[in-house]
Amino acid sequence: MIAFDALGHGRSDHPKEINLSKNLRYDIIRDLEDLLKHLGVNSHIGIIGHSLVGGMIGQLFVMKHPEDIKFLILLNSGYIIIDNVIRNIFYNLLPYFIRMNFLDVIKNSIEEILDKTIPFIITALSDTLGGIKLTKDQLFMKIEEQIFNMINEINEYDPSHINCPTLIIGGRLDNFAPEIMSEELHKKIPNSILEIIDMAGHFAPAQRSDTINDLISEFIRNLK
Repeated sequence: MIAFDALGHGRSDHPKEINLSKNLRYDIIRDLEDLLKHLGVNSHIGIIGHSLVGGMIGQLFVMKHPEDIKFLILLNSGYIIIDNVIRNIFYNLLPYFIRMNFLDVIKNSIEEILDKTIPFIITALSDTLGGIKLTKDQLFMKIEEQIFNMINEINEYDPSHINCPTLIIGGRLDNFAPEIMSEELHKKIPNSILEIIDMAGHFAPAQRSDTINDLISEFIRNLK
């Protein structure tokens, strides 16, 4: 087993310079590819990804290297990738009812949502804005651009190309990646199994570790 802390997470490096619009997924996937190459791991790879970023990196990696993948496990994940500063802050500001029905809500309410969230995004960025040479209008445009790009990516994202055995585990009490996201992934990923864990939130692997470990072990044992 290889435990991989992506760039900006855990004990891996945390970039000192803030790039508001850089999507870290490409750097993270490259780092994962380099790590596997360094360790001589090139086939029969099992990927386990947690949360929105970890789960989406897992999905994207599997679609990029389908011939090398044995299985995929998604824990408290979904179809939204929040891999840059603006997207991350924006998503964290959204109340639970919007996260539950993200695409349906934003179809008719995106301008209102932006009006209410952008001032808070700017406030959250205030400590880092000193080195960013943007006018207030330019910053507003940058934030809007990133959020609209995120929405377009979600609308266009198609995980049906994931063809390896996939286990999807969600938490019944998860208010960050609500269980409906796991259910939607299950509908779209052909060869997938869905498990929703009662009395578990976004950190189900820690909150219900025995249950999660049993599900993962059974899933791997049953692989052909």
